[in-house]
Amino acid sequence: MSIFEKIKSMPKWAILSLSTVIILGFTYFGFILSINKFESSSDESLSFFDNAFVKNLSLIEEKHSDSLNTKQIDILLEKVCIIEENKLHHLDLVKKLYKNNYGLLTLFPFISAITAIIAFLLLQKGWQSSNVYLKAYFILFTTLTALIGIYPEVYKQTESIDKNLEAYLNHKKIQKSIFNYALTAPLIEKDTIPFNLFLDDINTQEKELSSIIFGLQKKTVSKKIFEATKE
Repeated sequence: MSIFEKIKSMPKWAILSLSTVIILGFTYFGFILSINKFESSSDESLSFFDNAFVKNLSLIEEKHSDSLNTKQIDILLEKVCIIEENKLHHLDLVKKLYKNNYGLLTLFPFISAITAIIAFLLLQKGWQSSNVYLKAYFILFTTLTALIGIYPEVYKQTESIDKNLEAYLNHKKIQKSIFNYALTAPLIEKDTIPFNLFLDDINTQEKELSSIIFGLQKKTVSKKIFEATKE
């Protein structure tokens, strides 16, 4: 008995269960393949920024301004490294959110196209006249299309990506100002800026940016509910 004959001899519920597992497996495999492709391409494109950071650090150590002493240079170097950790935190979130979003957006056209084809076949035969397999696959692919389409909105992925990317660029801007100051201090944009004032300004900017940005769509619960539970 061939494998096709064995499958035909199986009960309908077993065939539907097996085919559902296979479809979900291919969907998951396609998702993993998409995010792996994104990771490899993003690592290559972001390597330029890592090299630029290392070059700027060495530039401060070797060719810093004569107006700054060794202690001040050490403070600036330490501050740049701390900001780098915060910057990389936001970049890591951007990459994780974007790769998930990329994987879902890659799958969505294919899944929705299959759903449209099955829906067209159902319309031709009608729901009552269609066989159980066509109905089951329509429900399965409709569910997948809905989940893939709604998931990014539920977790506000696009909004979180934009905010974390903005935070990353703002941290990078602070680092650039430190690099410039270390090379040209105390003269920046034709204004004399003492080291202490410059450091206070950097600390203020850093404090304003210190946050974890990860969006999630949720309903607001009234305080009265919490107050009622305490009574």
